[in-house]
Amino acid sequence: MDNYEAAQRLGFPAAACDRFRELPTGDVQVPDNAGELLEYCGVAERDRVEMLAARPEADPDWWALTSALAAGLEEDLEKPLPSNGHTAWPVVPRSSTSVGMWAWAWALLAGLPRLLEAHRRRGVPEAVSIATVKALGGVMGSHREIYGRSGVGLMPLWGPPLRFRGADYEIGRHSFTRTNLGLGDGVAGHLLMVHVPPIGPLDPAVSEQSIAAAVQFFPQWYPEEPLYGLVCPSWLLDPQLAEYLPEDSNILTFQRRFTILPLLPPSTPYEGDHELMRLALQLDPPDGELTAADLDRIPQDTTLQRAFVSHLRSGRHFQLRIGIRQV
Repeated sequence: MDNYEAAQRLGFPAAACDRFRELPTGDVQVPDNAGELLEYCGVAERDRVEMLAARPEADPDWWALTSALAAGLEEDLEKPLPSNGHTAWPVVPRSSTSVGMWAWAWALLAGLPRLLEAHRRRGVPEAVSIATVKALGGVMGSHREIYGRSGVGLMPLWGPPLRFRGADYEIGRHSFTRTNLGLGDGVAGHLLMVHVPPIGPLDPAVSEQSIAAAVQFFPQWYPEEPLYGLVCPSWLLDPQLAEYLPEDSNILTFQRRFTILPLLPPSTPYEGDHELMRLALQLDPPDGELTAADLDRIPQDTTLQRAFVSHLRSGRHFQLRIGIRQV
C-alpha cells in the first residue's frame, strides 16, 4: 500500500501526504493484550471500549498510515530529539471515521512493549514508565473535552510520539525530552527540554523537585549523553504575562528559573495565541486569527482567561518563548 496515495484518499492536505511518503512502510503488530496495555496507559474505560471497537485493520488506508507511523516509532526507538527538531504527527481530517480518530493511538500502542523493555534495560523505575505512558490516556481526555469527539486524531500529537519512542519522560510535575544540542553537522552536547503538562497548578516546590530529579536520573539512565543544561519552549515564558499576573504567581516564579532568549520570528502571528488557547485554556483554536466572535465565546472566570481576551482585543499577540538554564 502506498502511504502517499492512502493519505490522499483519506483527505489529508498535501503537506501531510508528503510527510507520509517519507515514512517507512510496515505492517503494524497490534499487541494481543491491547486492552491491558490501554489500562496501563491510564486510558479510561469508555475510551478503551471505543478504541478497541475501532481497530484500523478493517480499513486498508488507515492500516497503511497507522503502520507507517508505528514503523517510524520503531526506527527512532531510544533516539533523542535531533537538533533540527521534531514535527507533530499530522492531524486527521475532521470528516474522518472513528477508525481514523483512533488510528494514531493504535500506532503508539503497537510500540509500547518495545518501549517498556528499553525502559527496563536502562533502569527506569516502573513508576516513571507508568507516568510517562499515561500521556495517552490524558490526550484522549483532552481530545474529548476540546473537540467534543472521542479519539486522538484532531489533537496535534507532539509529545506522545516522543514518549513512546523513549525520548520523553514524565518525572513528577514536568516531562523532559532528551535533546541533541547541534552545532554544524555534529552533536555539541545534550539538553533536557522541560515541558509543563496542563495537569494542574504549577506549584514552585513541586516544579523544582521534578527538575532536580531529572537532573539526577538522566545521567544514570543515559550515561552516554552528558547533560549540559535545560531548555524550555513555552507560552509560560512569555514576559507579557507579567502585565496581568501578580508578582508571586506560579507562572512568573517559573519564568524566573530560566534565562529567556531573544524572541524568534513565529511561524504565524497567531502561533502563541493558538498554543495558549489550546494548552492553558483547553479550547479548540481556529485555523487563523481569532475573531471578535471567537473571543466572545471564551469564559471570563479566571485571570488567565481575562488576560487572554484583553490582550488580543488590544491588537497584540502572545508569544512562545524559549528559556535556558545550565545544570
